[in-house]
Amino acid sequence: MRAGVITFHSAHNYGATLQTWALQKAIAKLGAEPCVVNYHPAVIDNLYAVPKLNTRAKRWRYLKKRSERKRRKQLKLRFARYSAFLQNNLRLEGDYRTCEELAANPPGLDCYIAGSDQIWNPDHTGGFDPAYFLGFAEKGARKIAYAVSIGRDHFPAQYRDVFGAAIREFDAVSVREPSAADAVSEAFGSRVPVVLDPTLLLRREEYDEIKVPTKRKEKYILVYMMENNRRLVRLANSISVVTGLPVIQRKPGKIFHSELTPFFTEHPGEFLGELAGAEYVLTNSFHGTVFSLIYEKPFLSLLHSQTGSRISDLLEELGLTGHLLRDGKDFHDMGQFFLEDAAGLRRRIETMRADSIRFLEDALRQGQKED
Repeated sequence: MRAGVITFHSAHNYGATLQTWALQKAIAKLGAEPCVVNYHPAVIDNLYAVPKLNTRAKRWRYLKKRSERKRRKQLKLRFARYSAFLQNNLRLEGDYRTCEELAANPPGLDCYIAGSDQIWNPDHTGGFDPAYFLGFAEKGARKIAYAVSIGRDHFPAQYRDVFGAAIREFDAVSVREPSAADAVSEAFGSRVPVVLDPTLLLRREEYDEIKVPTKRKEKYILVYMMENNRRLVRLANSISVVTGLPVIQRKPGKIFHSELTPFFTEHPGEFLGELAGAEYVLTNSFHGTVFSLIYEKPFLSLLHSQTGSRISDLLEELGLTGHLLRDGKDFHDMGQFFLEDAAGLRRRIETMRADSIRFLEDALRQGQKED
């Protein structure tokens, strides 16, 4: 069976890329031949492209300011290295920039999987995009949604009918967040399960295929901050003082009092190496939390203002709410960083992983809805 994943794979975002790679690998382990449908609409690509020097003001800043030239050099390097990682590690099928192109010349696969990410959130897709609901799929092809997200606990009123009609065409549906289960179940017509993000379908050693060990000689604290958060910055600075360790982080420009070169231009495999090599991890990223768990790092997670429920849901289910900070004042001592029972954590994840893989395997083989 040839199975194609459609998701935000072209986003130059570590979590988006790693969940795509992990789902591709999980499908292959189940005996199917996976690929990633190379659908990359402008609404996604434009977020990560190097800005054009298309105005006089932009050209003036570039010519007159050394800092602007340095910034553009970093952006171009990051874009080139990240794009190369995608080309080398994802089995890309086709090259589609619009839904119309995809519908006119679909890949001709046996099965299509709408993959994990907020692909059913109209705020991210510029409204209703039938491509992420597999509207292009040929007659007879199996249609599966694995760990999809709508980014909220309901469908916006203006999209409810069109989303519902599209979801009812699927053979099997699962969601990533418990908060979305009721709304998607109602649209699908039967109860949909909550499954793991694809990154948790794989064990630590399976990421060695793409992980690049850090080359840093100094010990460090890794801060993975998806949303600027002053409380997280203050806490990281305090931990840095207490431990005597510098910070590494993903953004260009110095943010912390004691800071090493950021990993801004590093690709996802290098990011895994940086996180695996850290002494401590501080993050408000869901995938920063996930890979802290996978690599069993001492970590703390502060809630993201918009997507924090994903982190809290996961840590609550794993019995690790002590690693969750809703405010910087929730930090009491360094002991909060450490996993008390790493072996028990592995067992809990393994149980959840088995249930999620079972859903994916059943969906690939026979679908979910009754005839």
